[in-house]
Amino acid sequence: MSRIVFESERPVAQVNPGRADIACFAGLVRCIQGATLPAAVLDWLAAQGWVDGPYARPLSPIADIPIPIENYAAFTALFDGGGSEASFGTDYVAATVRTFFAQGGKRCYVVRMDDPVTPTDDVAAKQAKLQKLLPGSTYSLDDQRGWHGAGHLAGLPEVSFLVMPDLPALCASAPEGAKGQTPATPSGPEQFVECSNAEVAAEPTLTYGASGPRLTDKDYGNWAQAVQTVLQYLSSSLREMQLVAAFPLPQDTSIAATAENPADSLTQDIHDVIFAQMKETPGLNGSISSAFLQLSYPWLKTSGSWVLLEGLEPPDGALAGILARNALTRGTFQNATKIIPAEVFDLSPILPGQETRVSATPLSWGDNSLKPLIERLSLFGFTPSGIALLSDVTAYPGESYRPGRIHRLVSVILRAARNFGDHIVFQTNGPALWARVQRFLLNLMTQLWQLNALDGATIQDAFSVRCDRSTMTQNDLDNGRLVAIVSFNAASTIELIRVTLALEASGTSAQTIAVLAEAS
Repeated sequence: MSRIVFESERPVAQVNPGRADIACFAGLVRCIQGATLPAAVLDWLAAQGWVDGPYARPLSPIADIPIPIENYAAFTALFDGGGSEASFGTDYVAATVRTFFAQGGKRCYVVRMDDPVTPTDDVAAKQAKLQKLLPGSTYSLDDQRGWHGAGHLAGLPEVSFLVMPDLPALCASAPEGAKGQTPATPSGPEQFVECSNAEVAAEPTLTYGASGPRLTDKDYGNWAQAVQTVLQYLSSSLREMQLVAAFPLPQDTSIAATAENPADSLTQDIHDVIFAQMKETPGLNGSISSAFLQLSYPWLKTSGSWVLLEGLEPPDGALAGILARNALTRGTFQNATKIIPAEVFDLSPILPGQETRVSATPLSWGDNSLKPLIERLSLFGFTPSGIALLSDVTAYPGESYRPGRIHRLVSVILRAARNFGDHIVFQTNGPALWARVQRFLLNLMTQLWQLNALDGATIQDAFSVRCDRSTMTQNDLDNGRLVAIVSFNAASTIELIRVTLALEASGTSAQTIAVLAEAS
């Protein structure tokens, strides 16, 4: 006899930690009053230590715990999808989660930290909510008590992309004026008037009574500081993961399309934010140019963005969904521009043509000159066949890790090495173990070469792997550290990438990545 099994009864599936398509949304969203967590999710949370014991946290309302989500219906069973009486047009997590699944994403985690931004939230209230989202200064990968906001990634090793859609709204100061105000209602008695052949001005589109989050120069500094905090967390502890973020709208988007002076253009503003030193922002040292960051722009109008201010949705959820579908259907080390966006029908602002054309001069390390936005951001744009993702790039300030697929390829190698290291951490560090590690890495790199992720007519041309006495010093051996070196030519790059993998005696692992100026 067969039995119908409802979705809520299915246990939360254990996923392969080598997957490269799972996203984590950390942000602000309202819980549905009276909603209860499915038994399967409760079982999963109990297994993670969030229900009982020293790490237990309140489950109602849902806050500061990761919730596995398999589809948008599962999300709306627990969280407000926006457009309700309690909404103020700032349901950015709900909108981007919806778009993530619409683009082809298959699984994500939602870490709710508070309710969305409201009109009564002043600067202090926004700052308090922002701090909840950021990994705390006292976090530890091994201490679950310190996992908050983005810090929950420490317990989600299968995640590849971190999405924080509320960052622009939390960093934006009071808007200059409303966009799309409700037209005024005429006063006085009703009367008939003579018909006119004159063209009648179109009524403004009815939207929420305030503009979307638009940043001033100072706001951009605060946003960059928050982004840098997350990047430091990822680069120091979770190098297989990447922050996928929306570049915030400036308060005056007209400069993107009409400015004739390059010094007063959106290109210059973005250059200053990403690559220049934000000297006027306390606590921000250097830039946010990093391979761990993939910025998307412009903002989108989608089938679900009507519930948001100005009907505009941050594009980070769409980009994360496209990267997820690319990983599932083509391989994460492939360029994601081949994936056609779904349910996106308009963009804002419309970028001038020169910003969507790649320059003839490749980027080099330290090159802070003005470049078209397509070389700095993952741009959505119009094409003869419709709206498409025009570029798939990171914020890295050079050519080696600028292609997003290169960073994701390195992440695949690091993730596989870390997972393998977890199984051998207690074995004797000697020639037998070195040979086993080398065989594993040889098999991994051979598979990547066969999938066309590496350049080279032969295996010898594509990569090399070493794990022997020559890769370790006596100090490494004395401290129980195993070191392997993998060098490879990523497809279509002009430089050799070398990854040094180290397994500590404590069980922790570290990686060092170097790009060598050698022709492939």
